[in-house]
Amino acid sequence: MNISQSQISLYRFCPHAYEQSYRFDHDAIMFNPAVMEVGRRVHDAIDHYYRHHYSSNLIEEDILSRVYGVLRTEWDITLPADYLKKAYTCLQNFAKFEIQNITEGVTTKPLTEVKIPADGMYGIVDYVDLNRPKVVDFKTNAYASVGYENKMQATVYKILVRHRFNIELDEFTFEFLYPGNNRTVRFAGKEMESIEQEVINYKNKIQESWKTLQFPKEPRTPSSCRNCDYKFYCGGI
Repeated sequence: MNISQSQISLYRFCPHAYEQSYRFDHDAIMFNPAVMEVGRRVHDAIDHYYRHHYSSNLIEEDILSRVYGVLRTEWDITLPADYLKKAYTCLQNFAKFEIQNITEGVTTKPLTEVKIPADGMYGIVDYVDLNRPKVVDFKTNAYASVGYENKMQATVYKILVRHRFNIELDEFTFEFLYPGNNRTVRFAGKEMESIEQEVINYKNKIQESWKTLQFPKEPRTPSSCRNCDYKFYCGGI
C-alpha cells in the first residue's frame, strides 16, 4: 500500500481514528464536502492551464483570463457566491505567481498534479519544476502559516521527489493563493531531520497496523478525543 501525508497525520492523531476512516470508510462527523470545492476547482483550473494554455509570453491579465475561463466552464452555480469570489481571488494571485516566474526567466512548463508512489508512500504534487528544481503546493486556505503538519507534508513530498526524480530538495514552497503570499520550508537543520525520521517511523507503524489489523486507541493528546471527527464511531477510550 502507499501511505499519504494525510494518512500519517490522522494516524499520528490516533491510530483508532485512522482505522475508522481508512479501514471502515467512516466519514468524518464534522466534514462538509462543500468546503473543499474551492480548493479542488482552483487546483483543476491551474492544472488545466499548464497542460493546455501555458505560455511564457503572457501578461498577467492573459493568464488570469485563461485560468479563470477554465474554472467558469466547470463551475457549479449552486455553490454560494462567495465561493466564486474566493476562487477568483485565488486565481488572481496565481497569475501573479506565474508572472513572477516569467520575470525570473522561467520558460519551461512545469509538471503539475504529479502522482508519485514511492517507498511505500504516495502523494500528488501540485507543481514540479525539475530545472531549478522547485516544488510547490498551492493552498487556498486563508491562514498563510506553516506549522508542524505542513512541515510533515513538505517532508513527505521531499521523500517522494527524491525517489521519483533522484533530486534532493533544499526547500519546499507553500503558495497560499487566498491571501496571496508564500511560505518556504527549508530542509536543513535538526528539526527537519527529526521530522523526516518521524515520517518514516509512522509509515512503518501504519504498515504494521495493516498487517496485524491492530489500531490501538492512543490519542496523541488528552483533548484529542474531545475534538475527534470519529468519536461517535469509537465509544471513547
